[in-house]
Amino acid sequence: MIAWRFTLKDIATRLEISTSTVSRVINDKPGINEKTRQRVLEAIKEYKDASNSAAKDLATSKTRNVAMIGKKREPRLESGDYFQRSIISFDEELRNRGYHIIFMSINEEEMMNANELNILKEKRSDGFIIRGPGMKPKFILDIKSTGLPIILFGNELIESDIDCIVCQDRKGSYQITNHLIEHGHKEIIFLSGPQDWSTNRKRREGYKEALKMVGIEPKILYMSDTTTDSGRKCVQHVLEIQPRITAVVAVNDSTAVGVINEARNLGLKVPEDLAVVGFDDIAWASLSHPPLTTVHVCLEEMGRLAAFRLLELIKNTNLPPIKITVATKLVIRNSCGC
Repeated sequence: MIAWRFTLKDIATRLEISTSTVSRVINDKPGINEKTRQRVLEAIKEYKDASNSAAKDLATSKTRNVAMIGKKREPRLESGDYFQRSIISFDEELRNRGYHIIFMSINEEEMMNANELNILKEKRSDGFIIRGPGMKPKFILDIKSTGLPIILFGNELIESDIDCIVCQDRKGSYQITNHLIEHGHKEIIFLSGPQDWSTNRKRREGYKEALKMVGIEPKILYMSDTTTDSGRKCVQHVLEIQPRITAVVAVNDSTAVGVINEARNLGLKVPEDLAVVGFDDIAWASLSHPPLTTVHVCLEEMGRLAAFRLLELIKNTNLPPIKITVATKLVIRNSCGC
């Protein structure tokens, strides 16, 4: 069993730094120099190894299993298509090499106690894919400190170097926002999820960059989640606080579909009264009414690359971290006015 037998104070005392510095490191916060950050991470790993004599075996034994962990959400709020596309080629590549995947969805409480997960206690995985931007930095760094290889899928940390597979979030958002500008829209709002999610941050940056190029003031509404429900719930609020809005750039397709459905309930025509665009190109995008203009994310290729990289890390855990960025493609349908 992996057990935490130390506190933040233990680390701080040993390294002669403050507990707040240790806390900032384990939560991937900025403002800490790289040398101190590495000293803290190394000390945490040493404490874990010392507190569990089986830690070395955990890092080197081969179970022929890998785990894909994502944030738990209500099934009715999340597109199963996005999940399926993100793992189908990953699963295929690993099975071809004799590996099996363990799928896990965890809640906020479980994210704060990574060392209590049975998959770690029982040493059932050779490596981890941590999926989506909603996974807490502390959880990611706790998994990394076990010494097992991990890859972030559709996410990256700002301050800590960890292998990650991402798409062109900023560029894709820039292109689709610019497409609305070319349609003549000047009152364009961006519907964003939580500020600290990396994908949201980069897609906001692309949106703002496109507007800056033509001197338009950005308008951003933050949501607590990025689902059809969150998109639906924010439409009336948007129209109340920004009645002149003529176009919506949604952070993902699920949100955009929710916006389109609620706009229709309010008597608005899309795209005549309100143009709407999304991001991801999930199955719902082409089936919505009208079909959704969006940014296609090559999830199948991302999954394949994640499999290759994870197998490399399982063979050699000393490889330097890399970031793989996969191109996106603008998909023009009818919801933008084309």
